[in-house]
Amino acid sequence: MESQVFASAAYSPDASYYMPADELEDEHDGWIDYCYEASKVDRQHVLDCVLSSLDSDNSPLYALIDSAIATPHEPGRARESITILAQIGQQILNLVASSVDDLTNLRMAGGAR
Repeated sequence: MESQVFASAAYSPDASYYMPADELEDEHDGWIDYCYEASKVDRQHVLDCVLSSLDSDNSPLYALIDSAIATPHEPGRARESITILAQIGQQILNLVASSVDDLTNLRMAGGAR
C-alpha cells in the first residue's frame, strides 16, 4: 500500500496572497474622497445644526428639563439615571454624525466649496 503524503505547499496560497495591493481598490476611492471633504466641514456649522436640532419640539433635552423643573434637584447635585443620560448622549452623537454627513455630501455635490 502506498503511503499518503500531503505536501503543504500544494494546499497553501502563494505568499503574495497575504500582501496588500500596491494601489488602492476603486471601491475605497469614494471613502477617501468623503473623508477629505468631511475634514473641511466647518465645526461651528455642525454645532449650529446640532443645537438647532436640540431646540426643537422633539428634543431629547426637553423631558430632562421638564423633570428638573417639576421636581427640582438638590442644590449643587443633579440627579438623573445613567440610562437616560446615555440615551441623550447617543441622540446627540447621532445628530453630530448626521450633520457632518449632510454637510459632507453637500460639499461632495459641489454645493459648498
